Amino acid sequence: MESKPQPQKPGSAPLQANKTGHTPPSHPPAGKGQRPAGKKRKQGWKPILLALGVAAALGLMALGGALAGYRSGIGARQSSATEQALLSVKDQYELAVQDLSAGRYEVARQRLEYILAYDPSYPGATDRLTEALAILYATATPSALPPTITPTPTRDPRPVQDLFSQAQSLVSSSQWDQAIDTLLAVRQADPVHQTARVDGMLFISLRQRGVEKIINRGNLEGGAYDLALAERFAPLDVQANSWRDLARLYLTGSSFWEVMPDQAVYYFSQVAAAAPGLRDSSGITASERYRLALAQYGDLLAKNGDWCAAQEQYELSLSLGVDGAIQEKRDNAALQCSPPTATPGDASATPTPTLPFGATPSPTSPFIPTPTNTQPGVQPSATPPAPTEPPPPATTEPPPPATTEPPPPETTEPPVSSGTPAPALLAPSATLTPG
Repeated sequence: MESKPQPQKPGSAPLQANKTGHTPPSHPPAGKGQRPAGKKRKQGWKPILLALGVAAALGLMALGGALAGYRSGIGARQSSATEQALLSVKDQYELAVQDLSAGRYEVARQRLEYILAYDPSYPGATDRLTEALAILYATATPSALPPTITPTPTRDPRPVQDLFSQAQSLVSSSQWDQAIDTLLAVRQADPVHQTARVDGMLFISLRQRGVEKIINRGNLEGGAYDLALAERFAPLDVQANSWRDLARLYLTGSSFWEVMPDQAVYYFSQVAAAAPGLRDSSGITASERYRLALAQYGDLLAKNGDWCAAQEQYELSLSLGVDGAIQEKRDNAALQCSPPTATPGDASATPTPTLPFGATPSPTSPFIPTPTNTQPGVQPSATPPAPTEPPPPATTEPPPPATTEPPPPETTEPPVSSGTPAPALLAPSATLTPG
């Protein structure tokens, strides 16, 4: 049977029938599997929170990647800078070789000194510098040997060329002592053999050994002397001159040690600022010498009574190192420089009377006035004197006249002539005995 279409309400949209011919209801009733609208709203926050968490995770991953990229960039930059420095040194060496071939010996010398300052063991740089110096400072006659450098007592039987080759290898391997001895043997065997090159290698060896004695061996006198000998062959570079000046300052300061502390402070302050670890044969560094010299100068100022200046020197010394003895001296100098002053109203500053040895202070009792009888017209004294003698016995006779004129009476009676004594205002019997 065919199903009849349901009548539609007026104003409603037409309903469409499904394939089976049944028309679905416009608002299906809420069944068992459907949820209320409120729960759907609550479940709508979960995707948002999930999206935020994913975004935060992606942000952290991006930040970690950026940090890793930054670190790798720094490492790549450092490695690039190192490679560029090595390439620069290599380029300078190749340019120095070209300058030597073109006859620009002074430019080649400057390039080779730069290379050795960056890398003293750069292969071939020492030999090339020796060659440049040998040509720059070549002399027609061999240079005179230093007066204190004596040749070996026994003559080396080896040929001169073998000695010269050995000297070259010793200079290349930085064995300065053996290189100097071998070069002197070459000079003794044949004074005119490779004169310019022997002078150049002697300069390099003496210069390097002098600087090494000053920096590493603590032999300041020997290092300064080697540099003075090297200066006879060629001018010294800036670095060698600087080390020689510091060695001389140290030695000058040592000559004033414990004798003139102010001068020792002056010289060791300069050495400690430039090379605090520089030391002499005693092993005491320049910074330690400066610290002790400041304390010695403070002792001298304290001995002369200049406590404030002594305190300043002690404080400078303590800034370089902690020392208990110097700390005590600083405290004493500060106390002498700024002694404590008594403030007004301080009970401790009030002077107290001192008693003889063994005496004890006696307590003082308050004064109690003795009552006296008063008569009309007589004004009692405010503080009657304490009786020192017992009163005389009561008599009817009047007291004898005083040797001096009595004071005028305070009564209205007429004055008595000078021939007769004035009667006493108060009879002796009227006084009260102290009770």
